[in-house]
Amino acid sequence: MVSSKVIQRCTNVVAPALAPGEQIQMIEVLQLGKVSAKRQVATAAVAGIASGGLLIVAARPRPYLMVMTDQRIALVDFVNTNVGKKIALSVPRANFKAGPLKGHLLTYSMQVDTIDPAMSYRFSWGRAQAKIAKRVAAALGSPIAAADQTV
Repeated sequence: MVSSKVIQRCTNVVAPALAPGEQIQMIEVLQLGKVSAKRQVATAAVAGIASGGLLIVAARPRPYLMVMTDQRIALVDFVNTNVGKKIALSVPRANFKAGPLKGHLLTYSMQVDTIDPAMSYRFSWGRAQAKIAKRVAAALGSPIAAADQTV
C-alpha cells in the first residue's frame, strides 16, 4: 500500500497534466522491466568479488508509481521511496491492453501493450506484493493466468 504522503506527492506531480474533470482512481507501486536470473547472479557475483564478499547487490526492475485516472495511465518515477518530479509515461486508457497476470517463482508479472507496437512493457511485483498485483490487474481488466490462480 502506498502511504498518504507518497500519494499526495504523486498527485501534485500528475495534477497539472490532468484534463478538466479527470479523476485519479488508483495509485500503486509497480516495477517496469525484467531482470533475468542470469543477470541477477552475475551482478551479485561481480559485487561480491569486487568487495571481497563485503557487499551484496541485487539487480531489480525500476520502480514506478502507476497513476490510473478515468482517462489515462501515467507512470511517475519512484526511486528510493522518492517520488519523481515529472510524468515518465502517459497513455490513454483506450490505447492500453493488459495481458494476463502471471505468477512466477519469486514474482508476478503482466505484459502491457499499447497501440504502438514499440511501446510494450512488463509490469512486475514481488510475491509479497500479490494484493497490489491483483488490484492493478483487475483495474486494467487483466485475466489471471490459468497456471497460477493463487494471486
